[in-house]
Amino acid sequence: MKNPDITIIVPIYNGATYLAETLQSILSQTFSDFELLAIDDGSTDNSVDIVRTLKDSRIRLIQKNNTGLCHTLNLGIAEARAPYIARSDQDDVSFPNRLERQFKVMEDHPDVLGVFSYVTKLGSKHTWSNTDKVVMAPGALKKYQPIEDGCLEPSTIFIQTAALRFIGGFRQSYYPVDDWDMECRLTQIGSVLIMCEPLVAYRFQTNSNTYRFYTEMCNKTRWTKDSYKRRLQSIPELTFDQFMLAQPKDVWSRFNRFRKDSSRLHMRTAGNRYLDGQYLAAVGHLFAGVIINPADMARRIRRFIFHS
Repeated sequence: MKNPDITIIVPIYNGATYLAETLQSILSQTFSDFELLAIDDGSTDNSVDIVRTLKDSRIRLIQKNNTGLCHTLNLGIAEARAPYIARSDQDDVSFPNRLERQFKVMEDHPDVLGVFSYVTKLGSKHTWSNTDKVVMAPGALKKYQPIEDGCLEPSTIFIQTAALRFIGGFRQSYYPVDDWDMECRLTQIGSVLIMCEPLVAYRFQTNSNTYRFYTEMCNKTRWTKDSYKRRLQSIPELTFDQFMLAQPKDVWSRFNRFRKDSSRLHMRTAGNRYLDGQYLAAVGHLFAGVIINPADMARRIRRFIFHS
């Protein structure tokens, strides 16, 4: 039997609320030559039953004990039968032509290891495409720069299978910023592109890992950046504990890190509240973010005016 052109990995853990919508957005793609690896990481809800109700021969359901997201993704990479791997989280929605568009970019640029896209943020009341941070330009491509562009949404991943295997997939020790760590390591073995348009609707949720592990996420973001720069200089990476011990511990440095982290959290929460139609709460968090770090808001306003 011929192997498919694309393997789509959907890691699942108690994702019943939006899982059917996510899977249907994949099964309805204009590009049809793919396999869908639905990998359940020991869910205790009815996620597996939802997958089983979808009678499509392209779906391959894999069940395992709960070992965490990175192990689930790495199992998918090992199981993939296609030369390209795409990913979708269990609550995001791929636009109908996502796979077709990304496949064409990769076929037209055989020297490129992977291609990502921008996203539309999806809430219960509104959507938002972050035009204050990025320029939307359908059809345009740009080279991904990890430090300048930051972490790209994992649900937009479209990467050569061989490249993902070569770098060792995802590293659990970097969770919950394992995506950015993978993206940084990928750029250090070859070129990665961004499609300057949204091809995925990313669901903004209050109970997401960003909020539950925010302090850890901020510290590991700084660690990921440090590891990236060390690899560029052929210097051994530090462990997370070594990195934390090396951080400045004077009062001003600690306060400055706290101030910037708190401001970003307030800004993110403001966006979440707006998307869910909670306007007063959104204004409150926006105001708090501005008060804590006015320089960041000034940069956002300049970007928005310049991009408009």
